[in-house]
Amino acid sequence: MKSQHQQRWYLIVCLEALLVSIAVYFGFHKVLWEHDQTKLSFLIIAIWLLTTAFVGWLHTLNNKEKIDHDSKSAWYLAETCLTIGMIGTVAGFLLMLGAAFGNIDVSNTQTLQKALASMAAGMSTALYTTLVGLISSLFIKSQLVNLEHYVDGLQ
Repeated sequence: MKSQHQQRWYLIVCLEALLVSIAVYFGFHKVLWEHDQTKLSFLIIAIWLLTTAFVGWLHTLNNKEKIDHDSKSAWYLAETCLTIGMIGTVAGFLLMLGAAFGNIDVSNTQTLQKALASMAAGMSTALYTTLVGLISSLFIKSQLVNLEHYVDGLQ
């Protein structure tokens, strides 16, 4: 029974890796680096990678209490990905609104163009951090649901 859940976890991780590989193939990491001014998306990705390794290690244990106790940390990290994504959203909005309206002269089209470019940079930061936070949290939670099925089968 243990090996079945480890195989399922491995399949989940391979599917996640495939999706990330497709995103990298299409240059998403470069777009992310350019448009996420806070770079919080990369912190979220690092948390996902570390948590994935941690959940994989939990699948090797036979102690139900230890897995239950340690999996709470992984659930916390899944929520942390969401929270950091939301912090990035707020930071993006602050970047968007803080710099955009400071020096606007409505009669000058160049200042309006600069304001719109500044707003776009802040908005892209907000949306990319939210997207990466949501996807990473979903990835971690799918692994944890599989882990809970494994724990339910332990005596």
